[in-house]
Amino acid sequence: MTNKIISRAGTNQFGGMARSAFAIKLEEMLPDLTKSEAAIARYLMLNEAAIGLETGASLAAKTHVSEITVSRFLRRLGYKGMQALKTDLSTSQVSNGLDLQGRHLRLLNDDLSRSLKHEAEAILDLAAQIAKPEWSNAIDVIANADDVSVTGFQTIRGLAEDFARRLSIVRGSVRFVSAHDAGLAEWIPSKRRAKDKKVLVLIDIIPYAREAEPMAKLCTEMGIDLVVITDETNNWAYPHTPHVFHASTRMGTFLESNGPMATLLNIALHEVAGRDPERVKQRLDSWPSLMRCLSLW
Repeated sequence: MTNKIISRAGTNQFGGMARSAFAIKLEEMLPDLTKSEAAIARYLMLNEAAIGLETGASLAAKTHVSEITVSRFLRRLGYKGMQALKTDLSTSQVSNGLDLQGRHLRLLNDDLSRSLKHEAEAILDLAAQIAKPEWSNAIDVIANADDVSVTGFQTIRGLAEDFARRLSIVRGSVRFVSAHDAGLAEWIPSKRRAKDKKVLVLIDIIPYAREAEPMAKLCTEMGIDLVVITDETNNWAYPHTPHVFHASTRMGTFLESNGPMATLLNIALHEVAGRDPERVKQRLDSWPSLMRCLSLW
C-alpha cells in the first residue's frame, strides 16, 4: 500500500516553495536511518523536483549505494518501486499547482539549457535549507562568535577564502585557516582568550578532504562550534554538528557547479549582517579611511 503524500506546501518568507510533506517525512525519519538510507533520503529531499528523471540505478549511483538498498528504502517508505514514487510525487505536485512541465518546456531542449535549468532549480531548492531551524541557529553562532575561522579544500578552497574575506567586511575576527599552511597554529589555546566563543565554517564537497573530519572532531574537543556547508551527498558531518547545510553541485556540466553553494554562502553573509546592522554600518563607515591610507580609495 503506497503512503500517499498529502500536500502541506506553502510559501516561505523568501517567496519560494516551502518544504513538501514528502521532504518533511524524510527529515523526520533521518535519525532512525542507516548511513546508506540517510544518503538516499537526503538526495531525495534536495532533488525532489527532478526525481521524475531518476531511475533506481541512477539514484543508487548518485548516492553511492546499491540498487538493492534503494529498493529496500523505497519499500520502507511504502512504495513498490521508483515508478510508484514518481506517480505519487507527480500527483502531489499537480495538486500544489506546480507547472513543472510548462516551466521546462520554456527552456531550449539542449545540454546547456538543461544545465541552466538544473542550476536554477538547485538555487531555488536552497529555500528548504534556510527554512530549517538549524539555519537560524547557525547564523546566530557565526554572528555572535568572538572568532570565526573558515576553511575549504581542493577546488572549493577559493570559494571559502572569498567567503572569509567578504564576511570580514560585516564582522571582525574572521580568518581563513588551512591545516596544510600553518598546521592550525591559529587554534593554539591562549590564556588571554580562553573564554572566547569560536566557530569554524567548514566548506567541503566530493571528493571529501582527508582533513575535514579530523578538523570537525577537533572542534568538538576544543569547544569550537562547527557549521558545515557541503554538497548533496555528504553524510560524514552529521555526527559532529547539527549545523549541516547542502547545496546541489551536479548539473551535468564537465565539473561540479559551485553556483548554488556560492549563493548559500552569500545568503549566510546577508543574514549575519542583518543580525547587527549598526555594527556593520560602523565598520563600513571606518573602511574608507583605511583604504585612503593605501591610496586605494
